[in-house]
Amino acid sequence: MSTPTERCTRYWALSGALAAAGICMIVVVYGGTAGVLRGAGLLLGNTCLFGASVAGWSGLRSFYQRSVRWWPWAFVAVYGLLFGILLALGADFTQRSYFAVGAMQLVFFLLLFEFWHGLSGAQARRYARWTFGRWIGLAAILLLSACYIARLVISTAHPEVFEPPLMSGLGVALIYLVPLGGSLLLSASLLMVYFERLVADKQRLATEDELTRTLNRRELVRCGERVLREAVGKGGSLTLAFIDVDHFKQINDRFGHQVGDRVLSGIAAVLRENCREGDLLGRYGGEEFCAVFPGLSQAEAGGIGERLVDAVRLRAFDHGQPVTISVGLVVLQPGQMQSWDALVNQADIALYRAKSEGRNAFRMAQAA
Repeated sequence: MSTPTERCTRYWALSGALAAAGICMIVVVYGGTAGVLRGAGLLLGNTCLFGASVAGWSGLRSFYQRSVRWWPWAFVAVYGLLFGILLALGADFTQRSYFAVGAMQLVFFLLLFEFWHGLSGAQARRYARWTFGRWIGLAAILLLSACYIARLVISTAHPEVFEPPLMSGLGVALIYLVPLGGSLLLSASLLMVYFERLVADKQRLATEDELTRTLNRRELVRCGERVLREAVGKGGSLTLAFIDVDHFKQINDRFGHQVGDRVLSGIAAVLRENCREGDLLGRYGGEEFCAVFPGLSQAEAGGIGERLVDAVRLRAFDHGQPVTISVGLVVLQPGQMQSWDALVNQADIALYRAKSEGRNAFRMAQAA
């Protein structure tokens, strides 16, 4: 739980504990306490509820990999101090509501901002934007916000609604039931958002190469066979490129494996930049990549081969030495029938020709 991606769970557990403590204290207070005990219960209960919201917000920041510092907890301390001053001055329910509602609305706004940030930040590029958990979270925040505003408006016009021990059903709902239900709903939504990310991570681990962020071999073959079946069934064309990094062992031996890993990541980024939406790119093994370009004709295949070779050669790598690739291309012509293994084999033969004839080049092989 100390890792950056898991620290959010500690904040959310703290949020749940503070919310439960705050609600229990307020229930006891409105159940009939008086004097000093009533004031202490109101102070601790409301401060715990405010702290629960701040902890939930801090957890959401941590979940979206944004820094969480000490200053949110200073807000909680200031809130408790100001609420205590209001109690000492004999402020009634309506006066206390103005302060409490204003502070809670600020936290609700920050929670909404963090949910929205998740739609455009770094997480949005790795995870689904609109998930069920996020929708539930937004609904819970809006419900809690509306509840606090309604409490303020009603207490201003009809303060007797919230006066114990003859509190009306509406007062009970706005002080106990809706905040409790909204808090539970928000906690459930945070759990759903967290587990949705876990499921997405497991799916990614099963289909993605961790180093290069391209498809792993198993997923590439699965998707490649599907695209090939579609091309054969529709009588379309398809180009398969087999790509190998030239003299990669020398890079590892001279500069070390960490540099070698960065070279592979950089080459994967260059290849990805030169692929269209709908193309497939994966790491086939070691320093070998494979790309599938649906719909490319023979002439277009030559253009993509040249573009890939030139793009990698012109890329500056941090170890200061140029890196090149060799590419073998095979084209499935419209009307041809070929298996995935047959295409890979022919692309591999074309790749061997490119390497044997000097590297830093591409060669074409016609599918039989």
